[in-house]
Amino acid sequence: MIDAALGLANLRSVICLGNSWTARRYPMTLQWHWPEVEKMLVTVDSFAIPRARWHPDPTFRRRVLREWDKIAPYRARGFIAEWPVV
Repeated sequence: MIDAALGLANLRSVICLGNSWTARRYPMTLQWHWPEVEKMLVTVDSFAIPRARWHPDPTFRRRVLREWDKIAPYRARGFIAEWPVV
């Protein structure tokens, strides 16, 4: 297992930190590898607009939608798992 190889066998929680447009995949990837680990998501942005206004900005919108389109194929190929688990 990857966690044992990395010395993470006793990992209980993790903070996922990254760009908001790729943020959904971070914890989903971790959920696939470590379903028993508690995950928290913290996002950052380099855009000068509020995150809630991502859709009017062409670059921000393109990044969000490009990442969104990756979710279903990644799930189908078993690279990620649904998170949060309901």
